[in-house]
Amino acid sequence: MLILTAQRLALLALDRELAALQASSRAAFFNAIAVMHEPLWPPAPFEHASFAWAEEHLAHDPEGQGWYGWALLANEGERAPPRLVGIAALIGRPDENGDVELAFGLLPEFRGRGYGSETVSTLAAWALTNGAKRVIAHLDAEDSNAAATLAKSGFSDIGEPPYPGVARWALSA
Repeated sequence: MLILTAQRLALLALDRELAALQASSRAAFFNAIAVMHEPLWPPAPFEHASFAWAEEHLAHDPEGQGWYGWALLANEGERAPPRLVGIAALIGRPDENGDVELAFGLLPEFRGRGYGSETVSTLAAWALTNGAKRVIAHLDAEDSNAAATLAKSGFSDIGEPPYPGVARWALSA
């Protein structure tokens, strides 16, 4: 099991079994990772199709744990079970140029509390340590909160919008 720790988060990399559970049964997934059941799951920008994508890719790349999905867990006190505050993904292994894309989403009640910055910093460092040369994030060009989160983590807008209204930010090794 691959777990990364940040200041207030544990990031649990999905393996084949967890990816399959996440794609097939929200309750079974929550039970398997021993967290409270979250009624508003998954957080944007993720959709159920992204869970099937992770399951399919891990089935074809069983050694790819860490490259297809992460559960973001926060401990909010010793008397409460951990909370699943969000999900993140590195969108596959790095490409031939060493680029890998990072995406994350937090449940609404956990936004604006620093969990995004912890997630981005931790996953970018892991990706760069594990073969990526550059970590890329795409965001709505008008999303100043996401831009601030990325900037705090050392990313910068590289001025290469993939489509109108979308900004591309990157962090290089």
